[in-house]
Amino acid sequence: MMTPDEARSLAKAAVSLTCADEVEALVIAETSALTRFANNRINQNVAGSDALVNVRAVIDRRVGVASTNRLDDASLKACCDAAVAAAKVAPADPDFPGLPSPGPVLEVNRAYDATRTFDAQARAHAARAIVDESKQRGLSAAGKVRVAEHVIAVANSHGIDVGQAVTGTQATVLSAGDSGSGWASFLSRDASELHPSELGIEAAELALSSTDPTDLDPGEYPVVLGSEAVADIMDFLAYVGFSAKAYVEGRSFLSNHIEDDVMSELVTITDDALAPHAMGTTFDFEGVPKLTTPLIEYGVALGPVTDSYWAPKTGWPNTGHALPAPNPYGPMPLNLEMAAGESTLEELIGGVRRGVYVTRFHYVNVEDPVPVTLTGMTRDGTFLIEDGRLTRPLKNLRFTQPMVRAMRFCAGVTAERRFVGTEEGASLVPAILLEAFNFTGQTR
Repeated sequence: MMTPDEARSLAKAAVSLTCADEVEALVIAETSALTRFANNRINQNVAGSDALVNVRAVIDRRVGVASTNRLDDASLKACCDAAVAAAKVAPADPDFPGLPSPGPVLEVNRAYDATRTFDAQARAHAARAIVDESKQRGLSAAGKVRVAEHVIAVANSHGIDVGQAVTGTQATVLSAGDSGSGWASFLSRDASELHPSELGIEAAELALSSTDPTDLDPGEYPVVLGSEAVADIMDFLAYVGFSAKAYVEGRSFLSNHIEDDVMSELVTITDDALAPHAMGTTFDFEGVPKLTTPLIEYGVALGPVTDSYWAPKTGWPNTGHALPAPNPYGPMPLNLEMAAGESTLEELIGGVRRGVYVTRFHYVNVEDPVPVTLTGMTRDGTFLIEDGRLTRPLKNLRFTQPMVRAMRFCAGVTAERRFVGTEEGASLVPAILLEAFNFTGQTR
């Protein structure tokens, strides 16, 4: 695996080989290993590694980008020349502010030896422990155990020179019987924190509880959403709402609503790559230090995230949220956290007279980006709540719901939070109670 110092050296070499007014080189190296299981047995075991160099050349406000995963000298030079050639024929962008200058980057250790050494045998033992919990209950388990390490480095002609390594361990399990299914997942920087039997129990018990699901009439119901479902909401808020590009173009629910109450006072959402528990790097894909960025505070809209291009357009500081160039999305938060509340999951359920509990969503898409209207379905553990108790499993439900509106009616948040996502970008989220959520029909 390439070390951060080796990746930095490669990025700087690419900068030196590129003849342009301004130059940026991004290096992304990855090694990963995956053990997949289905029908209660391992059916795939793979490992791989790759490295990508992405070169951005700027000539008189004309920007060209080229990339390669061939790292020999000739291929690297060809990539640099291709970026320059692209810049020469690109249309000039009069708003391009130039590449960013260096700033102080928080040095942290987010690469764990326990994850690096979690080899095929360790993954097989973890998979067996997960599967056994379903097998002994007469269920069938499918899922994965995956470990990965990413090294990211950035150099540019203004002196940016940064590099960090991050690791991640991910496990998922879908446990299924004749008519019910249950889901559980795990994500951490540190493989030693994985307890596979507990994960297997969580999914298997959920599957047994979901047996023989029943119908529910369409309509608006209170819902308690598990952390997996909440993470989907956070992902789509980031995707269509929290970008300065969407804000400037009037496509964000934040547009014209800064300092307005847009969600419940129980909702505080922050992007914080600097927190001790955070995953990913502490700088963005331009090498700019990430700032802890409050987005929603006690329901009040504070503003989007920015990068070196969109910060001047908003008048806000560069928060360090650039994605690799070129991209159509603008800046994007990758370390979202929803603040913890004071409730337990049982207390949220206990406060509902008649409603629905949702473990997770599936096949979610955007119907309208401004109110963040999402459509999709529930999956792997949907239950009717009656008089504060889960009383019967439900067939999966279709929904169409403006999520900003739904979050205005957030009436409860758990103290417990969990990571959902990948080592490169994960949301830290609680379970929540929403007083109104629109289910449009039943899946078949």
